[in-house]
Amino acid sequence: MKKILKKIMLIGGGVVLGLVILVIGFIIYIQTPPKNDPEIVAYTEEKVKDYLVEEKGYSESDILHVTSKREPKNKDKAATGYRISVVFSNEPDSTYLYEINDEDEIRQFGYSTGKAIKHRTIK
Repeated sequence: MKKILKKIMLIGGGVVLGLVILVIGFIIYIQTPPKNDPEIVAYTEEKVKDYLVEEKGYSESDILHVTSKREPKNKDKAATGYRISVVFSNEPDSTYLYEINDEDEIRQFGYSTGKAIKHRTIK
């Protein structure tokens, strides 16, 4: 009887240990920041900047800076997996968020901080 109980405890302990390792591995995976592809970063930044200048009528001096980074844990290695942040020179405390969709079109999908109303294109 003690041998059977010992085997059950050993198997149960192994299962619990396996589950703990699985949970810790998942937490580490979620917390690891994604790696950016430098070529796609440069492409997305340039594409959004060109869009703002050529299609929306902004001048180069209107744009303070454009930054692109990969979305967290997005497996898509194309430009669609990146978020592009734009700061305009007349609103340095506001950040406008853009994305490139599957049809290679650019759209503004959000803004943050400040009084982001001058360059907002979303309703």
